[in-house]
Amino acid sequence: MEHVILDYDSSRYQFQDWACEVLGLSHLEKAHCSDEVRMLNKSPTLNQLASSFPVIVDTYRSFVLNVLVKEFGEIASYQSPPSFRFHYCGLGSSVFHRDRDFGVEDGKLNVWVPLTDVWGDNSLWIESEVGAKDYRPIKMNPGQILIFDGVNLGHGSKINTTNSTRISFDFRLLLGEGPAVPASY
Repeated sequence: MEHVILDYDSSRYQFQDWACEVLGLSHLEKAHCSDEVRMLNKSPTLNQLASSFPVIVDTYRSFVLNVLVKEFGEIASYQSPPSFRFHYCGLGSSVFHRDRDFGVEDGKLNVWVPLTDVWGDNSLWIESEVGAKDYRPIKMNPGQILIFDGVNLGHGSKINTTNSTRISFDFRLLLGEGPAVPASY
């Protein structure tokens, strides 16, 4: 599998509304305009959304079990909590990498869920096939999920030159005999 984009019912899984409420923002794309949001949200695991995850843990579990199990069949385990990421205008980039470079074993899939529109330099960039190094940005909207083999496909982010902050969450899952069990990865 190279990558696939799926739609989900964002009125049932209201991750975007929850993030707006937690961050005190009416538009997540403008998070860079709030000094407080930028100060409190610098790490994928230590931020306001990660701290408030217990509020939506049941919604997240339902999302995994109903949306992803429907697509893939049985899931043995999935990362819980996910990593919440803030890719602010004018800032940030990540080293382009494959997750196996950091010890993640084959068989796990990456699931990326943007809570803002993503395109160009505010998006995640992925190579088209293993080893191609022809990175291209993924264009998506809230209500969509990207699933890809991040263990083997190179991916990363560039400096965000757009006028829109990206807020997203991501996690890994392992296909296999269920029932799906939450695990820390």
